[in-house]
Amino acid sequence: MITALGLFALTACNKVEGPGGTSSITGKVYGKIITSSNGGPAEAEVTTVICSHADGVDGSILDNSDYFLLNTPAGGTNYYVWYENTNWLGQDPNLSGRTGIKVTYSNNESNVTIANNTAAAITTVAGMDFTVTVSNDILTIVNITVGQVVDADDVNTPFVIDVTNQGKGIGEGTTYSIEGPIADERVFLIYGEEDFYSESVRTDAAGNYQFKGLTKGNYRVFAFSIDTLNPSEFLIQKEVSAEITENKQVVSALSLYIVI
Repeated sequence: MITALGLFALTACNKVEGPGGTSSITGKVYGKIITSSNGGPAEAEVTTVICSHADGVDGSILDNSDYFLLNTPAGGTNYYVWYENTNWLGQDPNLSGRTGIKVTYSNNESNVTIANNTAAAITTVAGMDFTVTVSNDILTIVNITVGQVVDADDVNTPFVIDVTNQGKGIGEGTTYSIEGPIADERVFLIYGEEDFYSESVRTDAAGNYQFKGLTKGNYRVFAFSIDTLNPSEFLIQKEVSAEITENKQVVSALSLYIVI
């Protein structure tokens, strides 16, 4: 006959999900590590323009209505810089969606003169978007607003245009990713229907983890991952379930795939 005290003792020995048992849950964390090769503070685009012109001799000659393109970060004004020969009327390219900057020149002008006239015209029309300095026949054009910019284009001019510093926003840069096991990543274990995790471990060099000393029951295992669908890159829980049905059982949980 089982007394009330004996019944209480048997009831007290019943276990729910949690520690104190002889079973364990193992698993693996793998995924994608995103890295930026040149992240950091925002930077302004810097463009150099060599104002090549044959000056009335054999070589690359600046022709009437030739133009090149200058751009600003998204949402700003984009421009075309075009040239009109003083000896005859040129035709404005009238590029849709862009603001024109006209520079007058003559065939016998030097590269240096054309460079100075170009700098003056850009400053007059687009001084809110660019700072321009001149060294001999080389223009250095710096975007005032930082951020990514579509590179300048020489189009049909004889000029040599080069971007010496790529514009980028805060944290932007060339990104790449490495995919494989995630080492030293914290993994969390939730007992049964509890709302919060009760214990955590870190993965080894091969991305493996193990929770030991568990009783029979249902468990949830999770790790944090970047939410790649959210531009703010909030962290989300990536979770799998595991059930222990026997003592001394080793349960292999489904792998957790995360992005860090």
